Amino acid sequence: MTNSRRDVWSAVIFFMLVACTALSLSFTVSLMFYKIGLPADIGSYVRLNLFVSCCVALPTAIIASLHDFHMRAYQHRLEEMAWTDALTGLLNRRFFIHAAEEERSRMRRTKQSAAIVLIDLDHFKEVNDLHGHPGGDLVLKEIAAIAHSELRGPFDRLGRWGGEEFVVLLSCVSKEQAIIVCERLRRRIEEATIAVGDKQVSVTASFGLCMMSPETPLNVAVDCADGALYEVKRLGRNQVLFRDVPEGESPPIVTTLPIRRRFGARAQHEKIVKLRATDNVSILERKVASN
Repeated sequence: MTNSRRDVWSAVIFFMLVACTALSLSFTVSLMFYKIGLPADIGSYVRLNLFVSCCVALPTAIIASLHDFHMRAYQHRLEEMAWTDALTGLLNRRFFIHAAEEERSRMRRTKQSAAIVLIDLDHFKEVNDLHGHPGGDLVLKEIAAIAHSELRGPFDRLGRWGGEEFVVLLSCVSKEQAIIVCERLRRRIEEATIAVGDKQVSVTASFGLCMMSPETPLNVAVDCADGALYEVKRLGRNQVLFRDVPEGESPPIVTTLPIRRRFGARAQHEKIVKLRATDNVSILERKVASN
């Protein structure tokens, strides 16, 4: 049941409760008048009772139920504003983390794996410079809609990580399936043309991918995907790159996960293994930590 239908049903129930309460009060008042002799016959008493009920019960119930309905709608709107990104309508970072932690809890029961994907639009600053921030906002909304259409509705999670970066949680997938999904989305973004005023704008996107098991802390998976994304940028952008979670690395789970670019010794001790594409997947780079 959707929130709107649930709110309507709650308003109807609230109306009935208020109406019954008001009817009880009106019945009590009219009974008191009848006991003191006003009115003197049963017919007048019934008419008085109906009159009082119409004047008190129905208006009170209608006003109260409408007020309750609008309060519920306003509350739902505030909740939606709290967990969605205002521009794209996607999950914001805070509630994406909450959804991902719920998925990890479910994975502990099902023993399945998921994938964390970070997506960054390439050279997006040029879009803002050429078409202004309103044009850039339009591109972000269109890319968000494209990404949402490629995912599996309530099973996968899509959020805006910040700026021109998006984050995806692909639930119940293998590494191969996650790569195919990312590659399909990468091609959709590359082939899309977005009308900004009288101009057509095209953008590409880079993907950093990391698999997440039930035992993998969320911040470790995000950091791993971020490292893969940084490597894609170094290799030329517009690619999908998979990276394994470093063995033995399991820092405590945190609730704020800023994206950190990996520099230094670790990057120097890694090599790239190129995987040739099948019909469905283009050339991908897999980053493997060397001993």
